[in-house]
Amino acid sequence: MNLYLEIVLRTLFTIVVLLILTKIDGAKQISQLNFFDYVIGITAGSIAAVMCVEPELSLWASTLALALFMLCGAFFSFLSQKSIFCRRFLEGNPIFIIAKGEILYKGLKRARFSVNDLMRELRSQGYFDITEINYAILETNGMVSVMPKGSARPATNEDQGNQVEDDAVRADIIIDGKILKGNLKAFAKNEQWLLNTLKEQGYARVRDIALASLDTDDNLSVYAKNTTDVSRSVFQ
Repeated sequence: MNLYLEIVLRTLFTIVVLLILTKIDGAKQISQLNFFDYVIGITAGSIAAVMCVEPELSLWASTLALALFMLCGAFFSFLSQKSIFCRRFLEGNPIFIIAKGEILYKGLKRARFSVNDLMRELRSQGYFDITEINYAILETNGMVSVMPKGSARPATNEDQGNQVEDDAVRADIIIDGKILKGNLKAFAKNEQWLLNTLKEQGYARVRDIALASLDTDDNLSVYAKNTTDVSRSVFQ
């Protein structure tokens, strides 16, 4: 077979395989990729490139390698959805790098962030003065989430002459029907308090709760699991 024709056919075949495998793996934005997803993507891209331009390499062998990498990514994403332990192992935990207006150097060290890195991330979100920041958290996808002080919010109440207090920090204490005992303990609460508070709000079973969060003012926000598929009725 003509070399150029073979490269064209191999390229078209590779594109089809990638389309099928990415459909199986699921759609994610770049900002949603964790480290493992990133490595899988780079490796899959390298294998796909070799499939296109290496006629001496067995097409089926390289297809098998590509499929294994992509399917492993889908499998670990599935594990992350089903298990909090796997989710934390594969994706890590958010890290506080500013708390109550103070830079947490231990958090920066864990995140392998320098002060310059921190300031760059804050400036990218429009905060050039670090004294405006109440909390900053490095998320598992590498993005920094910022909670400004009450006086530094857009269209602040302070501009209108209102006295504004800083928001209380919140933590998730139930995710996917499982109690996060460490977070609950950090707020000086126990499971019995949680169960009683849930009953007061009309929730009898923890496994029926998708997310519950608690703030330092003991305000508990609960979101029940909703099995309604809105996309089926709205996004047609």
